[in-house]
Amino acid sequence: MIEKYYLVGLPFLIRYAGFGFSSAPSTQERNLVLDSGLEIRTKLFPGKRNAPAVYIQHGMSARGIEDPRILELARHLHGTGFTVYLPELPEIKDLKISSETVPKIRSTFRAIYELEGRPVSYLSASFSAGMGMVALSNEEEQLKLSSTLLVGTYSDFSKTLPFVIANFDRDPYAVYVMLYNYIKKIRNHFHRLEEFFLESALDSGLQRQADAAVGFRLYPALSPEEREFVDEIRSVPSFRERVSAEILNSLPSGFIEENSPANFTSSWRKPIALLHGFDDPVISPNESEDLFLDLRNRLKDPPVFVKSRLLTHGDHLPFYTQFPEIPSMAKIWGFFIKNAFEL
Repeated sequence: MIEKYYLVGLPFLIRYAGFGFSSAPSTQERNLVLDSGLEIRTKLFPGKRNAPAVYIQHGMSARGIEDPRILELARHLHGTGFTVYLPELPEIKDLKISSETVPKIRSTFRAIYELEGRPVSYLSASFSAGMGMVALSNEEEQLKLSSTLLVGTYSDFSKTLPFVIANFDRDPYAVYVMLYNYIKKIRNHFHRLEEFFLESALDSGLQRQADAAVGFRLYPALSPEEREFVDEIRSVPSFRERVSAEILNSLPSGFIEENSPANFTSSWRKPIALLHGFDDPVISPNESEDLFLDLRNRLKDPPVFVKSRLLTHGDHLPFYTQFPEIPSMAKIWGFFIKNAFEL
């Protein structure tokens, strides 16, 4: 069976690596209407008649569904035979960690299912991956789901947040996003830091440098106490630990339990693959592995877990730099694709 997955996944991987050709698909843009009446801007890559559908949820990027990385992925999945949906959730694009995201992903998934009239696959990365797993874990969604691939997902938010903030030296973008979300909860007398952390995150995410960087220009206008907070976040590991503990203690009752995939594995039934960067500085690969070990003991069809040196948190390295990693990557993509086509 592993060889069968490999043979299915390798052609996709060759195209994704830039060694093959995927024709430019015709793209439509429409608004998905959710059961709440909310309209969600969505890019649609229509496949052939009876093509399996995949819902790709973008991660925390200010580019949203215009991010070249997600458009490239959509193009190659379409070239593999999928109809691809790319919905844009405003709070995720705005870098907000919100309790609204899980029900919104669920409603978006239902809207796509209603359009397709058949099971739909789900693919996402990072926090959107974990929230998607929570959203699709109940019985109704499991019946409508065909295959799932989660890339760099989290499992337990109480472990994720301290790991993110501890790794400022390796990935300041993720730390700025976290602090943008939570600084008001722990320092409500700081009036300028929320904007500073947002703009600093955008500087990194949008690659604004030199004169275009906004966070750098905002720093001198911070109060002395605010600048001290920023300086300690940047340079003092023990301070980052204390801030993490403060944030966790400030979260609404039930937030961690209700938004951590580790608490929803018992109801998961459908094929699921977990792919994680070997040295991910934002979310530890141990989180995907923990989910894998739990699901492995529960599922009739065992999940697949791959920890790859080809991945960073938000991107992949050129495939030629890590040829030994290609078989396992082909296997996990093959697992996802094969199960998506077996409706």
